[in-house]
Amino acid sequence: MLGTLGSLGILGALGLSGCGSKAPASGGLDADFAVCSMTPAVHYMPGMSVRSASGAYVASIESAVTTRADMTQISTPAIGSDALTVAVTVAGDAGLDASAAAAADAGSSAPADLTMTSTALPWMPVHMHGASELPTVSSLGGGAFGVSGIGFFMGGYWQLPLNLVPASGAADSVLFSICIPDD
Repeated sequence: MLGTLGSLGILGALGLSGCGSKAPASGGLDADFAVCSMTPAVHYMPGMSVRSASGAYVASIESAVTTRADMTQISTPAIGSDALTVAVTVAGDAGLDASAAAAADAGSSAPADLTMTSTALPWMPVHMHGASELPTVSSLGGGAFGVSGIGFFMGGYWQLPLNLVPASGAADSVLFSICIPDD
């Protein structure tokens, strides 16, 4: 009988065996983004945002830098080791917890005493596998966070889950659905 790690290794190998790249362009799609056709993934643009699960916050990817295998850097999410700057603001309506409401009442769009964590691997739902390491999250102050060490090792539809924890401790979450182009 295989142990859990052995089973996961076999499942991972089976999942990777079906992972191809360079899907042909169809329907007028840019060939680099064809890998994300028929998925909810969106192309990266600075300021792309999602609402938290509770609706209390809005998280926006303000900037991205990818370090490629040859150590060159580009200013967009791509295959390589990615780092993002994510800004979180209070949504300003339903679902506010006490600390978010206090920040909104104070006229600040940045939530007071909010922390962000990464507790799940970036995931490729179509391929049923994820990255091998958790990204590192650091506070940059004023509701901004650095998320680094994101291992987008192949092009396609990726989900990047992040947890938001306000001072009240009632955790919330955001999920970015990002298309990493083939290159």
